[in-house]
Formats: sequence, structure tokens, C-alpha cells
Amino acid sequence: MQQDLVVAKQLGDVEGECRAHGNLGAAHFSRGDHREALTAHRYQLVLAMKSGDDRAAASALTSLGHVYSAAGDHANALSSHGQCLELARGRLQDRVLEARELGNVGAAHLSAGDHERAVECHSEHLQVAQSMADRAEEARAHSNLGSCHHFRRSYDKAVLHHQQVLRLARELGDRAVEARAYAGLGHAARCLGEYAKAREWHEKQLEMALATRDKVGEGRACSNLGIVYHLLGDHDAALKLHQAHLNLARSLRDRAGMGRAFGNIGNAYSAGGYYEQAVKYHKQELGISKEVGDRGSEASTHGNLAVAYQALGSHEMALVHYHSHLNIARELRDSAAEALALCNLGSCHSSRHEFAQAVPFYENYLMLSQELGDLEGEARACHFLGYAHYRLGNHKEAVRYYDQDLALARDQEDPACMARAYCNLGLAHMELGNLDSALECQKYFLGKGKIFHDQLITVNFF
Repeated sequence: MQQDLVVAKQLGDVEGECRAHGNLGAAHFSRGDHREALTAHRYQLVLAMKSGDDRAAASALTSLGHVYSAAGDHANALSSHGQCLELARGRLQDRVLEARELGNVGAAHLSAGDHERAVECHSEHLQVAQSMADRAEEARAHSNLGSCHHFRRSYDKAVLHHQQVLRLARELGDRAVEARAYAGLGHAARCLGEYAKAREWHEKQLEMALATRDKVGEGRACSNLGIVYHLLGDHDAALKLHQAHLNLARSLRDRAGMGRAFGNIGNAYSAGGYYEQAVKYHKQELGISKEVGDRGSEASTHGNLAVAYQALGSHEMALVHYHSHLNIARELRDSAAEALALCNLGSCHSSRHEFAQAVPFYENYLMLSQELGDLEGEARACHFLGYAHYRLGNHKEAVRYYDQDLALARDQEDPACMARAYCNLGLAHMELGNLDSALECQKYFLGKGKIFHDQLITVNFF
């Protein structure tokens, strides 16, 4: 490819040079080298515009969008795919390209955390695909809508879309799309806590990859199965599967895939209590994330390193990595990642009995959870704020937050969280001398909440 580029330049063949840059960018992207891929596709775009080749410009724009997405640069991904969509609808009048770019714009919105806009784009993608009777694009739209509902925690809706993908894949006889359906169904089952069912779906995904000799798909299936075994508590099986993914990524020279595998191995070691090993693998994950320019992966890796360091008692190192996680999440405007980092920073300070330092992080976590419509996160923030204020002696503030925790638990009809909130409210009221209120709260806790007693004491006092 480099030789083709040199020859095209020597001949003054602008179109050939443009194609060569496109091929070079694709090669760099397949190896996970985002910086080099971006450079090549930018040259491709400049040359396409210079020669007035709208089709080549569209190809460069969509390629740039994919690289930006992989690197976690959501704003530039949206810009690139948006420009390609304008070309498809305008001068090119290409309905197939329009459908695909609607999917790409939707995926970029999803990565940026704008779930509503993502659903709108993918629904429009589905309509365009159905109007053309293009079942392959219809399957892709259903798959993307399934992903949107995963992020919105509407897992039952996600299952319905992935079932449509499976139906269409079987009609088309497309085993790659069928494997994608198994992956989506497995992910939904995993999020619903149906780990045995998730394992079955991901085993089918792996079987399909092996049958088609799809090494990339095999790696993804091993990764997904490893995560399920991790959740099932079988850390040895999880490690073997993630190691298999790592070996496949190495054989494919897939640096980004290697980074994900290192991260999953680190998580498996953390779950098994081997935190020094976890740190070792997460450091390798961090190195690759920086190398390939994947800021999203870099952010989550800082979070994983912080958790491991905190477990090792290295609180200063943990705080450094938690702050890095927070800063990158804010840079990327990733509200969900920002919320997680804020919660972890508050908990890290709380674990050191630094409750005054913890409160601002929990307050920001509460505001973000409310903005995201994350009721579980909102309840968690209220619980932590109540506990921090209780330990600071601000018992009126503790009552206020525990009341909010209780109201949210009632809305979600969660008896365990209701019992926890009543227990905490009783303790706070007792400190204020509100003995009647304290007694009523403890009666509920000791009655309906009795079965949760052991769990609640652990949660309440960390």
C-alpha cells in the first residue's frame, strides 16, 4: 500500500493517491493505530475534494467517522458522519449510503450519551431500509436499536430488536449477522442477570465464529464469554477465555483488541482478589489506550487502576487515577463515565473517613444521575450523602437525604433499599432526639426488612 502511494505520487495520479491513502488508513485502523489512520484518511479527504470526487470524499468521511468513534472523539465522529450523510442526501442521492450513515450518526450519538437522538437516527435508518426492502440494512438498524435500548436499560426492548436481527440473519443466510444477533442477545441476558442464558448465547456466538473461521469474531466471543464467567464467579474460566482473546488479538496485530483483553484480564484478577496482578495488566491496557489514541478506553482504565490501587491500600495512587478518569470523562463529555468517577472519588474519600471531601463529589454525582434519569444512581448518591452527613454530625442533612433515598426506593418498589433507608433514617432521627420517628423507622426495618438485615448493616457502614 505504501508502494502504491509512492507510485501514484510519481505519476501525478491524484485519484490513485487518494485510493492509496484510503487503503493505508484502513490498514492502520485494522491494527488499532488510530493516529496513523486519521492522518491517512485526512489526506484521502483532501485529495478527494481537490479532484471533485464526491464518492471518494464520502468514503473518506465515513472512514474518519469510524476512527474518531473508536478513539472516543464523539464530536468529530458526529461531524464526519454528518457531512457524509449530507453528501448522500444531496449530490450523491444514494439511499443505501443514506441508510448506513444514519446508522453511523446514531452510533456516534449513542457513544456521546445522547440516547434519544440515537434512537431517532436508528429508527429513521430502519424506515429507510424497510422502504428499500434492504434486509441487511434492516438487520443493522435493529441491531443498533437494540444497543440503544441496552444503554437506556430497556433490556426487554433490546431483546425484541436482537430477535429481529436473528430472524433476518437466518432469512439472509448471513452467519456474520447471526453471530451479531447472538452477541446482542447474550449482552441483554447478561444485563438482566440471566447469566446461564447469556452463556448459551455467547457460546452460539463462538460456535458461529469458529464455523466461519472469523478470528475477529472469535476474539469478541471469547471476550463476552469471559465476562459472563467472571459474573458467574468462575474466575479461572474467565482468565482462560480472556487469554484466548489476547492471543487472537496478538495474532491479528490488533492493538485495540489487545488493550481490551488486558483490561478484562485485569478485571478478572481484581475479582479474584489478586490486585497486584490486576495493576500489571491494567498498566498494559493504559499504555495501549494511549498508543492508539483511545481516550474512552484510557478513561475507564484509569478507573480500573484506581479500584485496584484502593484495594491495595494505595489511596494516593487511587485518587490520582480516579481524577484522571474524571478529567477525561469530562473532556469527552461522557456523562455516565463522569458520574461513575465522581461516585468512586466520593467513596475513596469516605473509605479514609474524609467525609467533608467526599460530600462535593457525591453532590455532583447526584446532579448527574438526575440529569441522566438514572434512578439507581440517584438513590445511591442520596444514600452516600446521608451517610457522609451522618458521620459529620449533620443529622438534619442526613435525614433529608435518607428521606430522598426512601422515596426513590418506594418508586422502584425495592424492599431491600426501603429497609436500608428506614434503618438509616431511624439512626439519624435518634441522634436528633426524634424518638417517635426513630421508633417507627426501626419497626419497619425490624419487621418487613428483617430478611435484609445482614446485607443492610454491611452496606450502611461500608
